[in-house]
Amino acid sequence: MSVQFKTQKKTFKLDRYAGEWVAFAEGRVIEHHKELPLLMDALRERRLEKKASVLLVPRKDEGPYILAV
Repeated sequence: MSVQFKTQKKTFKLDRYAGEWVAFAEGRVIEHHKELPLLMDALRERRLEKKASVLLVPRKDEGPYILAV
């Protein structure tokens, strides 16, 4: 299964980040870490002008994540 993240302008293939947390901002992947707290610390250090979008990329042996509220 291939994992992709699509914006209005570009589609990102995320297979290389399988099992990691990924942050998007400014139209690109800006950080990635295996642990969410480490990712959030790295984002705080960057002091971005706009908030980043963060998602967990499923491992190859996992199905897609579904958010149910």
